[in-house]
Amino acid sequence: MSAKILDTIGIITKKESFVSVEHETGSNAMILESLQPYPGYHGLTVPDSLEPDSLFAITKLMYDDEKVIRAIQSVKKNFTGKFDAAPGTINIQNMDNNFIRFKHLAYVRAGEIIQEFEKTGIEFKKKKTLPPFESILKVRKFFTVEESADGIFKDLVDTNMYYLKIPVMLNWPTFEKITLSLKYNMDDKNFDAAQCSVYFRYGLLDFIRIYDRDSSLAKLNFIRDKYLEAISKL
Repeated sequence: MSAKILDTIGIITKKESFVSVEHETGSNAMILESLQPYPGYHGLTVPDSLEPDSLFAITKLMYDDEKVIRAIQSVKKNFTGKFDAAPGTINIQNMDNNFIRFKHLAYVRAGEIIQEFEKTGIEFKKKKTLPPFESILKVRKFFTVEESADGIFKDLVDTNMYYLKIPVMLNWPTFEKITLSLKYNMDDKNFDAAQCSVYFRYGLLDFIRIYDRDSSLAKLNFIRDKYLEAISKL
């Protein structure tokens, strides 16, 4: 099979548990972090690390993606240090909120980078201590993936990420039910699954995003086959 590389944009949909950041950030903005970024994978978690996997700065308004992406471009020209950022949406206390998700950003530099975004016209909600809560979030980001087997793509940026092509977009309760049933019937259930949709020239492609630091093609094929089997029975 010839190599197939997709450079595209899309949406990751997943469920995580969040908490207000308690570390010093130098900012009065509302910033959250995930208690466990990949809850289905029993490996390194945020509390085990000196720095966060991701920080979520909650914006004051529901800015459109273009405004946020242009702000990210602008800040990257002025900020001394590398970071990754993407827009997204999260439900907090029964209200949808937009956020900017930061990766590769130390707690102590959060205030500095938020000030740079404020210069571009992005406003953030004021700091508020929230009890731990669970929410479905959507992150809109850029993908570079390569098809390594029929219907199986590997991420060329994050080598722990894989994408299993499926024929339909599942609603969240159905996806969660299939995933739990699949794991219940597997010996090696150490992976995290989320939903993913990406744009291509004819419309949208739907995937199951797998996070697994010790995966194999056999395991990925098995997981995909089980999702396809479950979908065929819907």
